[in-house]
Amino acid sequence: MHWADVEAERIAARSKAKITVSTGITPSGPIHVGNMREIITGYLLYRALLDRGIDARLIYSGDTIDPLRKVYPFLPKEYENYIGKSLSDIPCPCGRHSSYAEHFLEPFLNSLNMLGIEPEVILSHESYRNGIFAEATKLALDHRDVIKEILERISGRELAKDWWPYSAQCEACGSLNTKIKGYEHPFVEYTCECGHEGKADIRKGQGKMPWRVEWPAKWFAYGVDVEPFGKDHGAAGGSYDTGSEMARKVFGMEPPHPVLYEWIELKGKGAMSSSTGVAIAASDILAIVPPEVMIFYIARYQPAKHLEFDPGLGILNLVEEYDRFERIYYGLEKAELEDKEEDWRRAYELSQTRGVREKMPVQVSYRHLVNVVQIAPTFEGVLEILGRTGEIKDIDEDDMKNLRDRVERVRRWLETFAPESVKFSITESLTGEYDAEEKAFAKALADLLSSCEWNGEAIHNSIRQAAEESELPIKRAFRALYRAFIGKEKGPRLGYFFSTMERDFVLGRLKKLNEVEN
Repeated sequence: MHWADVEAERIAARSKAKITVSTGITPSGPIHVGNMREIITGYLLYRALLDRGIDARLIYSGDTIDPLRKVYPFLPKEYENYIGKSLSDIPCPCGRHSSYAEHFLEPFLNSLNMLGIEPEVILSHESYRNGIFAEATKLALDHRDVIKEILERISGRELAKDWWPYSAQCEACGSLNTKIKGYEHPFVEYTCECGHEGKADIRKGQGKMPWRVEWPAKWFAYGVDVEPFGKDHGAAGGSYDTGSEMARKVFGMEPPHPVLYEWIELKGKGAMSSSTGVAIAASDILAIVPPEVMIFYIARYQPAKHLEFDPGLGILNLVEEYDRFERIYYGLEKAELEDKEEDWRRAYELSQTRGVREKMPVQVSYRHLVNVVQIAPTFEGVLEILGRTGEIKDIDEDDMKNLRDRVERVRRWLETFAPESVKFSITESLTGEYDAEEKAFAKALADLLSSCEWNGEAIHNSIRQAAEESELPIKRAFRALYRAFIGKEKGPRLGYFFSTMERDFVLGRLKKLNEVEN
């Protein structure tokens, strides 16, 4: 059984009329592909619950009231002036959004739309200011000593004697770095490091609870039943342990069912983190990876499995793997490990946010398109090549849209993350020098290509046959052809590469190679 269905079965034991699945991220910087594991994991749990006939709700909680903690590498130095202030009150770095928080949330929420994931979006600064956290905040302040004891005992941290589970927002400078002097509902008295003293009304969002208290407060306020979160929060003495005890002793509820996930690391650079600059924005990844492939990437593996993301050549392998399982799903290819086929099939179904199609979508290899789009500068040119090589027939409107999307993503990948080794352009004319053996090989190849079937396999076999007949080592034969067509020593698979071009063009270039004077 797929892991999402296993978890859904456990969650169903709560016997509630409606199950709330919660996810959330602080928009302190670009929301990256590593963060995508949380929202996609939550979505997969939500889908598994719905498929069991359980009424469910998926929420995305943006921690927009959180303070800016430091000037991150991607920020200008003047943001030092905003340290300690709420992300919802800080100016947008580009000037096009209402706040710093919206600047980073907007592209991420657009990415979710591309994925076909539509959670209910809840922003923490609005929850505080609209009174949604008012009761939870009162409970936290009323149980100050209980919370302090839980945090010290479970986390091993020693808190100051005058510690409070709340930070007021200074009405003078806007900072959340204040010190509480006293509390009498609904007001807290505070002093700010700027020198101001005042009162804050907990009913109106004039402050916030610290993270370890705010998390269980969210469970209480939003009615959360299940939540995926990173392994750091689930460590012994971590925020889930302290939150669980607060949930029971302060907020009078059972903590949500936990689903821990491992990090997604960036190949060669370690765990992704916006604060360190080791990250790729989710929006940038979805510009090069089809949405269903991204979901399948998360769905296929257990959440506890460590994943490494390679935006370079790894993208080609990632899409090829998805395409292979799609063929398995539609019965066009046999699974290598039949005992795992049920899980793979379920992962494929879950990755189709807009529903599984009755017939298999038209597949054109991502790797093959990398070559085709470098030959054809327009989509119409790509269609002409694919039609000539017989790779698309009777393509319907949905398949045409999917193909266009894939072509656009391939072009963006070539512009952004593709290594130089896969980039090429056909030279306008023959360049380089060729010896007598290479010329003889070119003549023999031209004779074979003039009558062979014009497809990748037949052309590849002709290249090998011509090399054998002219007694030219195959590696030298390949290098001669790469020099003649793209001016490099290496390049794409030649059989398929030539099949994308007109036969007469290939024969003409080989004729020039045979006739060149050194």
